[in-house]
Amino acid sequence: MGGRIGFAIARYAPERVHSLIIGGGNPYPPSQAGPDRMLEALKQGAEAIPSIWDAPVPAAMRARLVKNDVEALIARKTKDLQTPGFAEILTTMTMPCLLSAGEADPVCEENRKCVRDMPNATFFSVPGLGHADTFFRSDLVLPHVMQFLATANP
Repeated sequence: MGGRIGFAIARYAPERVHSLIIGGGNPYPPSQAGPDRMLEALKQGAEAIPSIWDAPVPAAMRARLVKNDVEALIARKTKDLQTPGFAEILTTMTMPCLLSAGEADPVCEENRKCVRDMPNATFFSVPGLGHADTFFRSDLVLPHVMQFLATANP
């Protein structure tokens, strides 16, 4: 949800954003091509949440995830599937933006696509990783983030 929140801030409060970093998110409407993995897992209960990540989930994070209010997450995810997205604002996002995704993450190609419409955006991918395992590999992501911040926020 963080990526969608980033694009929403760029749409509704662009004056509050000097630069933007979005990892594993995109501005397009959720795919209607098939069942949403997160929604299907949530219907099985909180214990199923970490199972959709395609990566080992550290014990402390697993403990936090299973404490979530599953009904609230189902309601939020159902609403997400009805959201039209934010693609119409891409050309207006003039602040420096850094987008990233693991190459095995389904949003990777969507990120490559949306960066072409953004006037001041950069994209990098992390080879061989999906959505969650990219999140856990700060050693591969932070060098890009630090370089971006050094130039975007002098």
